[in-house]
Parts: sequence; C-alpha cells; structure tokens
Amino acid sequence: MQASRRAGYRIEIRQKGGTGRLPLRIRNVNRATAPASSANLGPGFDCLGLAFELRCRVVATPAESWVIEELGTTFEPQPEDFVRRAVDAVVGRPMKLAIENDVPRSRGLGSSSAVMAAAAAASLRATGHEPASDELFEIVAEIEGHGDNAAAAVYGGLVAVNGAEVLRLDLDPDLVFVCGIPDMPLKTRVARGALPAVISRAAGVRNVARVAFLMEGLRTGNHAALAAAAGDELHEAYRTPLSPITGELLETALRAGALHAAWSGAGPSVLAIVADPGEVVAAMGKVLEGRGRVMILEVATEGWR
Repeated sequence: MQASRRAGYRIEIRQKGGTGRLPLRIRNVNRATAPASSANLGPGFDCLGLAFELRCRVVATPAESWVIEELGTTFEPQPEDFVRRAVDAVVGRPMKLAIENDVPRSRGLGSSSAVMAAAAAASLRATGHEPASDELFEIVAEIEGHGDNAAAAVYGGLVAVNGAEVLRLDLDPDLVFVCGIPDMPLKTRVARGALPAVISRAAGVRNVARVAFLMEGLRTGNHAALAAAAGDELHEAYRTPLSPITGELLETALRAGALHAAWSGAGPSVLAIVADPGEVVAAMGKVLEGRGRVMILEVATEGWR
C-alpha cells in the first residue's frame, strides 16, 4: 500500500498488482480473515455487494469466559453483542477473540459482516473444525438482517443475494473503485430508520431498470450502462439529510468523471467507479479535506480465509 498527503487530504492506494494475501502464518489453526464490502452499489438495495481488500483479522482461543481484545482494550461482550452471537452460533462456548480490523467502523464498508465472518471462522478452527462458507453466510446474514455484506465477506467478489441464494457475478477487471470515507460515522440503524415503509410502483420500476444497467456495466465496463444506473430512489435520497457530505461527495465524483457513484452501504462513504482515478480522487479529496480520506480499493476475489 502507498500513502501520501496532498493539499491537506489523505490518499491511500491498495496496489492491484499484489496477491492481496496475508502471510501464511494467518492460516494457522485458530486464525481467519474476512474482507470489507460495499453494499447496494446504488440501486441494488439489500441485494448487491462487492468485497474489497481491507481485512478484519481474528485470532480465537477457547476460554472459560468471553473475552474480546481490540484496539488495546479488553472487555467481556454481552450476550447481545453481534460478534459473540456469531461465534456462539458456531461453537456454542466462550472464546477469547483478538481482533485487528482494517475496515473502518460505521462507514458503510461492511465492518460488522467482516468481523463476524472472521471471528466465527477462527473460532471453528480453534475448536478443530474447518469452516463451511454456506454456514458462515447463513449466520452472518441472519444477524445482519440482510445478506449483501454477508455474502461479500464470505464469498468475495461481486455478489447478488436473494434470501438464502447467493450468485457470484462477473466484474470487468479494468474498472477502478475509489472510496471517499468521511471521518464522521453513521450508524446503520440510524440510516435504515430514515427509509420509508412504502415506495411508489413507478419508483420501483425505475430502480429495477437501473439495476439491469448496473449489472451490464459492471460485467462489461460499458460506460453508458454504468451512467444509466445513476439516481437510486429506494434509499439514497432519504439518507442524504443524515450526511450532507455524502451527497456532496457523490455529486463531486460524477462531475469529476466517475462512471457511476453511490452511497457505500448505509454510508457515509461514497463508492465511485472510474476508468481513470486521478481527477475523481483529487475532487473527492478536496471535499474531504481535513474531514476524511480517499482510498483506491482492490477487489477481494476471495472472501473469508
């Protein structure tokens, strides 16, 4: 990874040329990792996800009581804690979990799915069982309440979800993904709470059309198809008042030449799809000056490992 500072904002680039793999020691019998992910990608609300090479790493050890170590602190997770619930569902006993998470929290990048998948997989290994991807997906999706981030964290790549069914989709390898990540978090429950219970049939029809164009654009890299996928009507407009900087980032990315731009999950991050990242990175960086960072993300073709 390269990092630099320009004009007061931070740019971080995940190199495309590398394997993206962690050292072999991470494959020990009590360790696992899972990637970040961006859900929805605009019109694909709660059914599309794309995994990226920012990873959560977990080391699990059987213990007499529940313990989580993270960011220099140690605490006992409560029974309702989502990480404890995921681990308890697969091993049914207390574990000590050492967590190192590169995925920004409450930024719309699937940190909860990544940590649950990694913690459950590491705990299974620590108790003598090799994890099964379908089991991990079922548990993480059930706790999340929707399967988009869960599927991306478990299976990697670009995925579509319909209930328990997961489909890996083709993705044009020449597309580049730029993510603007504000420093101010936005809780998923707050973002979901802003959504209406009912939408019009006309809005639903328009969004279905956008998903069709988005899938073709992602598969082929067709610029016109990606541009036609813009303008979600299910969630983005309703969430913008919660995070005005997200709307500003999205519009700025499009004006700078992004082929498509969307809220990343529940936000506040914005994911832009580009052919050449230069101008989009610079423009998003100016919006975030002193208030966040811009990253060029490598697609994670592999999920948990």
